[in-house]
Amino acid sequence: MIFGSFYMTAEITKELNPPFLEENTRLIVIEFILKSKIKKRQRCQIMNNDEMWNAVKECDASCDGKFFYGVKTTGIYCRPSCKSKLPNRENVVFFKTRREAENEGFRPCKRCRPDLVQYDPAADLSERTKKLLDSYFSDRMKLESDMREMGVSRKHLTEIFKQQYDITPSEYLTQVRIAAARSLLQDGYSVTDAAGMAGYENLSEFYDHFRRQTGMTPARYRQIFADNISRSVMETPIGSLRIIASQDAVLCVEQEKKESSDAGAQVVDIPADRIITGDPSGELVKDCKAQLNEYFAGKRRKFDLPVNPEGTDFQKNVWEHLTDIPYGQTRTYGELAAITGNKKASRAIGMANHINPILILIPCHRVIGAGGSLTGYAAGIEAKKYLLTMERKYSL
Repeated sequence: MIFGSFYMTAEITKELNPPFLEENTRLIVIEFILKSKIKKRQRCQIMNNDEMWNAVKECDASCDGKFFYGVKTTGIYCRPSCKSKLPNRENVVFFKTRREAENEGFRPCKRCRPDLVQYDPAADLSERTKKLLDSYFSDRMKLESDMREMGVSRKHLTEIFKQQYDITPSEYLTQVRIAAARSLLQDGYSVTDAAGMAGYENLSEFYDHFRRQTGMTPARYRQIFADNISRSVMETPIGSLRIIASQDAVLCVEQEKKESSDAGAQVVDIPADRIITGDPSGELVKDCKAQLNEYFAGKRRKFDLPVNPEGTDFQKNVWEHLTDIPYGQTRTYGELAAITGNKKASRAIGMANHINPILILIPCHRVIGAGGSLTGYAAGIEAKKYLLTMERKYSL
């Protein structure tokens, strides 16, 4: 009768009914294991100290609630199934109830929580870890201190957390920090401030994590999504160009489709055009559009707008020298390298030229190969050819 009731239980059937066994063998295995389970339960009914110690050594969850054990050296009491380090036998005392243990001055273990009637250690540990990460992601010292107080090894915590949430604590912490940084950048905070407020001490690490999560750099994200940034797309003879400006300078003049080609599906859609009325950023975007229209009409050769491209000191130095190339003229990469003071940096200069974020205003299209070849251009070779031809035409 007992055998039948166990066999009909879905959990037991799934556990003890492997499909590759012969029918008779399967029944023998099931009966053997079920008898072991019954025997184990009966053992927990009335146990002497040796039997309780064996249950502790085996971390026998079937004895949870039947007795508790305390560790004299730590003053903590646990369930029989507790996964903490096994104490020495001479330091262990047994209790029938939690109250007995607490009356003797023992405190409940924070890992197995014997003071709770129903308790899932893995779920509780994971939930507590998640709350700590959510609360103290920006305070490294507090986070590390509270994590140590949990008394669990990093390896064990990682395994349990991943089982519960299908992500490691480290990966989750990165997600939380980058989400916070994105919000700060949208509010107009600088990249450095956003990184520090999100819990990062290393900017390189922040840039790496941010790019992996969003598909773009933090500065690029701020350009597109910050509430105090104006942006607009204009149609030109070389295609649609997006203009982005802060209150202080033009930040970007680029192909409208740049994001889809660079970042793919990771990046959310770029917000619609927005020119902030009465704001310096909005006025800069309008002025930039007006001057670009004059340029394409052959009525403007130089731009008088403040620019602030994102890049390294080396790249900014290259871009500054690009603005010195006269309208209608060109320079080779080798000549530009000599001008910048580093004749051996032709390749690095070529890369800086290619990633110039402010097209036309910073005239990277005026740099050509040694043999006169057009080489690469962010907006495409045809666009570069058009701009050079147009400038030669209007410079006559």
